[in-house]
Amino acid sequence: MMVEIDDIVFLAKNGRYEEALELVNHLDDNLDKVLALSGMAKVIYTQDIEIAYGCLEDAEYFSKKIKDKGEKSKALADIASVYYIMGDTEYALGLFEKAIKEAEKIKKSEDRIYPLANIAYYMGISGLVDFSLDLFERVFDIVVNLKVNYVKKTEYLIELGSIIESVGDELPSEEAIKFYERAHDLFEKLRVPAKAATVERKIDLARTLATVGLPEIRKAISEGKYVYATKLIIRTFNDETVFIGLLEVALWMKKNETIGYSQIVETALKYLQELQVSKRHLLYVIKLLTELEQFKEALKLSMTIEDVELRSEIMAEITMGMLKSGEIEGAFKVANLIPDTRIRIATLTELRKILKY
Repeated sequence: MMVEIDDIVFLAKNGRYEEALELVNHLDDNLDKVLALSGMAKVIYTQDIEIAYGCLEDAEYFSKKIKDKGEKSKALADIASVYYIMGDTEYALGLFEKAIKEAEKIKKSEDRIYPLANIAYYMGISGLVDFSLDLFERVFDIVVNLKVNYVKKTEYLIELGSIIESVGDELPSEEAIKFYERAHDLFEKLRVPAKAATVERKIDLARTLATVGLPEIRKAISEGKYVYATKLIIRTFNDETVFIGLLEVALWMKKNETIGYSQIVETALKYLQELQVSKRHLLYVIKLLTELEQFKEALKLSMTIEDVELRSEIMAEITMGMLKSGEIEGAFKVANLIPDTRIRIATLTELRKILKY
């Protein structure tokens, strides 16, 4: 019978450990056994840390049986990644080092490319961003110095770009952007416009969902599953973050001219009625509300800013937002309320200049 690693992980995720372990025995390949066991550990460690450690010990046992150096290095990196995510950082870093040493034993530099890229991938998805990007750079150097033709080199580099992009897909927005930008840079240089455009969209989405951009939420939104994404946000975060997250989703929908974003804004504003927006998020929330043309709410929040100059600058930004969306009268009204004289005059002058009167 054909046993899929995903099925084994799915069983484990649903608490059916015995069945999952039984299926691991049906796998012929030791690398597959490692990937299945570490996959199990990754989904069950929050429920049952003992069983998770048991799975990882078994995974290490099978990794020792792997003869192929590339496969062995992948197995070790995969196990290391799960240990790292579980908080066993020292041990994980030791295993990552072992994985790199294993890959470096491979004689031909060309055959070292993917084993090292795999290790960089596992470091990346664990959140070891700098280690991962450094290792990817080392792999680039290998490719650049290969004595093969241009076409072959380009193929390797495009493939590496895709691996780097896939690391981004597994990480929250802030870390994801670093990998996406590196991949985008590569695709631009290699003149692969379709891939560059895809990654550019991913960067834009990660930037827009700065607060709630978990991989699962970004994936749902990129597939247009907005209702599912908002449910995930409401299930995952506290009220203030839910409020900000809903605004971020609405803004993405507005940018992409998707119908229904105003309903999400309405839901978000219901949260706002019950909330005291914290100082740390205040300016960002005002910016989101302004971009979503919720000027009344933005203005109300700007009035809570104690620093007069900062409040004036924010009010000037709201004024420009109102002008952009065609609320000319309102824009002048707000501009006249700006407390700082210098900023008020500059804003009114700017408004007149834009409207040419």
